[in-house]
Amino acid sequence: MSVKRDTTHGSTPESAAAGQLAWYRNTAESSMADLEPASHPIRQNGKDALWLEMDYHWVGQAEPRKRVELFVAGQAGQVYQLLFDTAATTEKLAIQQQMFDIAREQLLIDA
Repeated sequence: MSVKRDTTHGSTPESAAAGQLAWYRNTAESSMADLEPASHPIRQNGKDALWLEMDYHWVGQAEPRKRVELFVAGQAGQVYQLLFDTAATTEKLAIQQQMFDIAREQLLIDA
């Protein structure tokens, strides 16, 4: 699990997700291979947000992985990014979804 707030890829959930996804697609930097992303517009704390899901594996490893990320705009052009990454086994995916849901319920976004 990771939570960060920054302006690296823009001030909207869409621009932040697109910038982050572009970095993930650079396998030499991210070490993520065979990336298959899907995005879903959602609401978080009454704000527009973007939920990004990615199936991939680490370079040199065959084990499938799943990453889920939430992008939502905060103050001063900053975007919150909440992410969970796990091995894509049935048990771990269920735990990941539960933790992601709980984290979303507890995530406080500045005005």
